[in-house]
Amino acid sequence: MVDKNILRLALFEMMLQREVPPAVVIDEAIEISKVYGTESSPKFINGILDALAKREKLK
Repeated sequence: MVDKNILRLALFEMMLQREVPPAVVIDEAIEISKVYGTESSPKFINGILDALAKREKLK
């Protein structure tokens, strides 16, 4: 549940609030997942957000 909410926040920032560079959004999401997620959360969050940024050509 925590990972899902972290992804929601990051996706909102990446797709609708373009002021923040995608790399910064991804890094912030990873740092939040280290504190509130499980041991595997940072890898999971990074993989999904990185793939989305590449697919949407945000990077």
